[in-house]
Amino acid sequence: MKIPTKFKLFGQTITISFAPEEFTDKDGRYGTASYRLNQIKLRPSTSTHPIDDTQMGAYFCHELMHFILYHAGASYSGKSDYMHQDEGFVDTCGELLHQALTSFEGNIND
Repeated sequence: MKIPTKFKLFGQTITISFAPEEFTDKDGRYGTASYRLNQIKLRPSTSTHPIDDTQMGAYFCHELMHFILYHAGASYSGKSDYMHQDEGFVDTCGELLHQALTSFEGNIND
């Protein structure tokens, strides 16, 4: 999956970059979403911590889902937590999005 350098949501440009200084081998994180700065930062693949294209696509989709849910403003009924803060929900939605995007077949316009 190709990772973009930027995209737009509600007219706002969100930029994507690799940020090796943001991550350590011990923290277990592969990406961050900064709503205030409109940035997604991803952990790059390194020789000591290789990340293949499929994994990178999944990590990007996870952070993208954070932004989509944040901008949608959706929250759970009866809960004060917002959906964009629920890591399990974001992870499931991100994985589903990644699978759909990477398994597209054919072209209906053909």
